[in-house]
Amino acid sequence: MWNFFILLVFCCCLGAMSRANLEQSKLQCACFNATAPESCTNNKITCDVEAGKVGSCFVVWSSDNVTGENRVSLQGCFINESCNNTECVSDGPTRNNVNYCCCRGNMCNSKFKYVPLPPSPEELEEVVIPAPPSDKPSENLVIVIVACCAVVIVLVSLGGVFFYRNRKTAMFNEVPTNEPDISSSSLTLNSPRPIHLIEQKARGRFGAVWRAQFKSDEVAVKIFPLQDKDSWQSEQEIFKLPRMKHLNILEYIGVEKHSETNEFWLITAYHSLGSLCDYLKAHTVSWSELCKIAESMARGLTHLHEEFPATKADGLKPAVAHRDFKSKNVLLKADLTACIADFGLALIFEPGKPCGETHGQVGTRRYMAPEVLEGAINFTRDAFLRIDVYACGLVLWELVSRCTEHDGAVPDYTLPFETELGIHPSVEEMQENVVTKKMRPRIPDHWRSHSGLNAICDTMEECWDHDAEARLSSSCVMERISQHTRYPTTQLFIESNTDTLIKNRTVSM
Repeated sequence: MWNFFILLVFCCCLGAMSRANLEQSKLQCACFNATAPESCTNNKITCDVEAGKVGSCFVVWSSDNVTGENRVSLQGCFINESCNNTECVSDGPTRNNVNYCCCRGNMCNSKFKYVPLPPSPEELEEVVIPAPPSDKPSENLVIVIVACCAVVIVLVSLGGVFFYRNRKTAMFNEVPTNEPDISSSSLTLNSPRPIHLIEQKARGRFGAVWRAQFKSDEVAVKIFPLQDKDSWQSEQEIFKLPRMKHLNILEYIGVEKHSETNEFWLITAYHSLGSLCDYLKAHTVSWSELCKIAESMARGLTHLHEEFPATKADGLKPAVAHRDFKSKNVLLKADLTACIADFGLALIFEPGKPCGETHGQVGTRRYMAPEVLEGAINFTRDAFLRIDVYACGLVLWELVSRCTEHDGAVPDYTLPFETELGIHPSVEEMQENVVTKKMRPRIPDHWRSHSGLNAICDTMEECWDHDAEARLSSSCVMERISQHTRYPTTQLFIESNTDTLIKNRTVSM
């Protein structure tokens, strides 16, 4: 009798598994594709699942903040994706109100919902959605179900290794998955959602910058949309060059790809003071603060520009031109030292190789050198580095304009040429004034009442010289500013001979 009962249970299990396999082989899911509606017939799709593989349904949708209405952008099925939910539930946290969920079972994605996680960034574990309640079965049926489950668990465990190696086969070209691809110097990603976005801090040409949390570390996440993937890859390429780690270059942490939202993340150190531009809008600076910011900024630019030969420990570090140097791309650390960021337009100069095909007129208009505005760039390494130095002179002007050490009043912060040309000058306006009229930001006489500021004014004028070959190098800018940091009472004496000679003499106090 007992043997007969065991045989009966085994047959029931085989029958149940056969029915499940039959159902799974013809898994049906709700179907919708906003970009290609014709791909779905009657809002339903049959996912043909091969023997030994697993099929699941998914939904990608967004929610309207005002009306609360859900708008589906993609529904369908995919093969061999690990998804054990019986209901289609997104546990967030969401960004831009975009949600994604998956589930197992015929048409299980026809209904979906968002159940938010608690806001704490430490709680990153995956939420397990319980199965819906069912009517209480009879006692004998419970025994059969338990026995079947035990057999199924054993079989699934034995086949798990084999199934794990199979690659995903999608029913659509766009498969909503989260595929981390991160190379990290300090963070170890061991959670499905390791980075928690907290607050959007800025939005620029290539995407938004967020303050984010990874466990106990605060990081910055720059999010690139799909159309700016090339800039995301360019920034990685710069950060990954040999010997790019420097106190005055923004610290690189890693990258992530997010296929479900077609976004690409660049993860770096976070600096709460933000950009130099934003800081100067809200703060004035003393002479010592100006020197600290200017010197560290020049050190970062010098490191970027310099080429370091290969050693036994490190490869060759080529010279790099930033090509969009401005106060928005200089970040301030807590101690007011600067670091350079945003390398989406940067150009690498490999020794012995030409610059290649590159567009010359790139960057921010008001910071463009005359030769860039005129379209008369000499496509050599030194020519591109001098373009950065021109922009550096404008940033020095911004710094001095907010310094409290001169005899005059400190005006509200303005961008270079903002007083003369307004907040949004056109390329034609910049060409007429910077190239034709050789206009530069005005240097008031009272700025020169302080010997150190007077020297900085001379430096900025040599940085933005109309003749590119007459401009200072970034290393020379760094040395000049360092000199005044070490000797704050330096005064300038001008002696005339055949040529004008400038000497530095320390005044005894």
